[in-house]
Amino acid sequence: MIRFGVTGKYTITIPLQGMFLNEKISFTNHNLITMFGESFFLNRWINDVFNPIEYIAIGNGTNTPQKTDLSLGNETSRKRCVCEADLEYKRLILKCNFKASEILGTSEIGVFNNQIMISHDTYEQIDDNFLSGAVGEVNVEYIFQLSTGTIRRGWQESVEGSNIFYVPEKNNVVMVFENRTGSGYRRLTSLEDLYTIKGGYYYDSESENLYIRPTRDADSISDIDDEEIVVQVN
Repeated sequence: MIRFGVTGKYTITIPLQGMFLNEKISFTNHNLITMFGESFFLNRWINDVFNPIEYIAIGNGTNTPQKTDLSLGNETSRKRCVCEADLEYKRLILKCNFKASEILGTSEIGVFNNQIMISHDTYEQIDDNFLSGAVGEVNVEYIFQLSTGTIRRGWQESVEGSNIFYVPEKNNVVMVFENRTGSGYRRLTSLEDLYTIKGGYYYDSESENLYIRPTRDADSISDIDDEEIVVQVN
């Protein structure tokens, strides 16, 4: 089953005080499009039932994003964003700035119009050490990209008893979620992270394998197939 949809990713960039100009640190994550977010994009293609995207919001909630989410776990700040349509690459680019003090302590982000939350993600909490030396405003860039996704079968266990599974994937993976539960998986930076984090995925571009650890432990490969793991790529 092939699914056409929209994926989202965001980059948070923090300018730093240093010896050279334009020093900065940044990190990029991919997020989950909510059920209302999917409805938003579909309806905007054919009517104006929903108002356009207006805001990027941040908060300090830590729960794993769900397709059914209606709001952030605990929203702390919201900014009106500038929107730009990139027709060449079929994507929508949103930008806004937050003060460093507003970013401090946050661990989640979402995009909204005037009523609904369109996307949601959580990230490692930004603390004083992360913001040490920060100067100026923190820039947030959000990109929504047209993508395709499929319910993947044929998972294999990576290490017996680890509840980590893998499947070959040649395309760049931008989102993984469980179709039955609506749980979005967190993108991780190493395979080792999966040994301690449930509901996560790691894509190894060298081996072209996608590794996951489901939100609940599995007794067999058939349990993984029953969850209907959707893999979105671009």
